[in-house]
Amino acid sequence: MGWCTTFDLDRFTAAAGGYLRSRAAENTLMLSAVQAAEPGSGWLFGWWEPPGGGEPRGVFLHDPLAPLLISGLVPEMAASLAATLAKMGRPVLGVDAPTDAADAFAAAWSQRAGTGVRAHRHCHVYRLAGPGPGAGPGTGAGTGTGTVTGSGTVTGASPQAGRGLPGAGAWPPPQLPTPPGRLRVAAVGDQSLLTDWLTAFANETAERIASPRDLAADLISYGGAVFWEAPQRPARPWDAAHLLPGARHRDANAREPAGQPAALATLTRAVAGTVRISMLYTPQERRHSGYASALTMAVSRAALSGNGPGGTGPGGDCVNEIVMITDRNRQNSWPTRLGYQLVSERAVLRFGPLTGPLPQLRRTGPMPRLPTGPLPRLPRLRG
Repeated sequence: MGWCTTFDLDRFTAAAGGYLRSRAAENTLMLSAVQAAEPGSGWLFGWWEPPGGGEPRGVFLHDPLAPLLISGLVPEMAASLAATLAKMGRPVLGVDAPTDAADAFAAAWSQRAGTGVRAHRHCHVYRLAGPGPGAGPGTGAGTGTGTVTGSGTVTGASPQAGRGLPGAGAWPPPQLPTPPGRLRVAAVGDQSLLTDWLTAFANETAERIASPRDLAADLISYGGAVFWEAPQRPARPWDAAHLLPGARHRDANAREPAGQPAALATLTRAVAGTVRISMLYTPQERRHSGYASALTMAVSRAALSGNGPGGTGPGGDCVNEIVMITDRNRQNSWPTRLGYQLVSERAVLRFGPLTGPLPQLRRTGPMPRLPTGPLPRLPRLRG
């Protein structure tokens, strides 16, 4: 059959919904986009039907204002999609797909449209390697509402039995050194700070966020923004004397310093039992302290336990997978240390005008020599 296209979201969901849910970790971006799609938005949906019939083997979603999303690992399908979209007169700004499929579509589209191709980002897709079947109490995720001490243990959280994930390894992973702090779900009073951090994240990563303030309000509405709060840094060294372990310095009436947001994680709404950590951001002055790793670990525990942010989706669906997408050009060993497994690689390519060598400038000859000689004598002035 080949590619089937429609503007009808319900028809697309009926035809390709099973395919998307059967590979939820690989299709996390597509699932989130479909969940946020609105009828009449101008988005084009499509799925690949094998010639002999059967389940789809690939899908796409085209928003004219964003890169084309493709799910499917067969390059030939992606190349034929370029011909389909060209016949429909759809403008394509870029493509976001598994690496081989992205390259195949870009090559076919650039030949048809006469555009240049620019690599925007290469990504790794990770899914959480959770507990195996029959995990006992204490091996699963906690509630995520307790305090994490310097040793990496969660206090004040009731341990629960973990959930089994297909092809998963041991959970939790070996304890890692963790800075003191705790999770805190962003509230309405945090909207201004959350807006500022979302804007900073977009500026650093060149991500397109139409309205950071509206996004902040939406994240707060379903508990999708989570801070890691670290103890406040004392302004002067002697202000921290009462926190020392020695009895001479400890003040019985002194309170622990209030926590300050040190890192941010945002989560998508749960769909098909999957939640994606969509953003991780740490301000410049708080980096290289382990806050992002501690936040990722604690959020993962909370989400899998069903008690944390994003623990249940619309209709009470349980979360059994956590997905995270990271930049391939950055150091990515920490997701595996936290128990995540590499699922696939994706590429985001942008299309633009063709570029070539600069035109040669017209050769110039030597400058003409100016006439030289004695300076003319000026007339004498009479007094």
